Amino acid sequence: MLGISVYAGLEISLEENIQYLEKASKLGIKNVFLSLHIPEVNNNFINEISTLILKINKLNFNLTADISKKYYDKLDLKKFNFEALRLDFGFNNQEIAKISQNSDYKINLNASTIKESDLKEIIAAGAKLENFEASHNYYPRKETGLSEELLIKKNNLLKRYGLKISGFVPAKYKKRPPIKAGLPSLEKHRFLEPLIAAQDLLSLGIDKVYIGDSRASKTELADFALVNKKYWIIPIEIKSKISFEEKRLLSLTHQNRQDPGEYLIRSETARKHLKKKIKPKNNNSKRFKYAVTIDNYNYQRYEGDLNILKKEYSADKRVNIAADAGNSALIIEKIKEGDRFKFKI
Repeated sequence: MLGISVYAGLEISLEENIQYLEKASKLGIKNVFLSLHIPEVNNNFINEISTLILKINKLNFNLTADISKKYYDKLDLKKFNFEALRLDFGFNNQEIAKISQNSDYKINLNASTIKESDLKEIIAAGAKLENFEASHNYYPRKETGLSEELLIKKNNLLKRYGLKISGFVPAKYKKRPPIKAGLPSLEKHRFLEPLIAAQDLLSLGIDKVYIGDSRASKTELADFALVNKKYWIIPIEIKSKISFEEKRLLSLTHQNRQDPGEYLIRSETARKHLKKKIKPKNNNSKRFKYAVTIDNYNYQRYEGDLNILKKEYSADKRVNIAADAGNSALIIEKIKEGDRFKFKI
C-alpha cells in the first residue's frame, strides 16, 4: 500500500539511495518506484540502476519501474525481479498487449492519460487484462498537477476494468531535480506533508501511494509509514498547557459518532474512557476552526466530550481548547460518521 521512489544518476548518491531503501524497509514499507527514463541523468546512470535494482530485490521490495522504449530495448530486464513495468514513451497499444501476454510482471498503464478507447484497443489486441494495473503521473512543474475531479474520473474508469491504481505524494526534505517543486499527482498536495496527502489519496480510491520525491526526511518517512486503512491519523499541535487526563484522552483511538453534529467530528470514545476530572481553563478563548476541544466538569454529564470543530464558535467556559488540528484540514473534512481516527501529537 505504501512506497518510496528512488532515482539513479541525479543529485542523490548511490550510497544515499541504498540507505534510504534500508530505512524504508525497516519501517515496513514494501514498495519502490524507479524511473528508467529521466532526461537529466548523468553518465553513471546505467551502472547505478543495476546496483539499485539488485539492492531493491535483495530487500524484497515490490518494484515498479517506469521505462521508455529506448531503455526497454537497452536493459537486460531478465536479470532483475519486477512486480510491474510502467510502459511510457514509445509503446503503442498493440505492443502493450503483446508484452502483457508474455511477461512475468504486470504492465502498469498511465492512469492520468488513459482513455477507454485505449483500454478497448489493448484488450482487442489480445491483452491479458489480469496482468494490468495503473499509476497516475507525478507533476514536477507547479500548477500542472491533476484536479481531484479528474483523478476520480480516471479512477472510476480503471476500476470498471478491475485495475489497481497507484498515485504519488511529495516530500519536503529533498525534492527531485531539476525543478525541485515536489512530485505530487494532485496539485493541491504540492505543499502538504506526505502523511496528509497519502491519506487523502487513499480516500479517493488509490490503492498504493508512493512518495514521489528523491528523499523524505526521517520524520516524514516515519509518519508516512503510519498510514493505514483502519483509521485516520490527524497531526495536532498542543497550543497551551493541558492536563494529564486531557493528554490521555487525546492518545486514544477514537470513533466519530454516527450523529456527530453538523460542524463537528465528535468522538464517541472519549467520554466512555474518562477517568479523572477535567478542570476548566482560566483562559478559555474563542474556539477556532479545527480546534480540538474537550468539555470540562462544568458541562456536567458531557465532561470528557471530545470534538474537532469544522467552524468557529464563541468561547465557552465549559469547553477547553486542547489542540490545533489546522494542518490536517484536508482530511478532517473527509472524516465521515463512524470513521475511526487517532491523533499524532
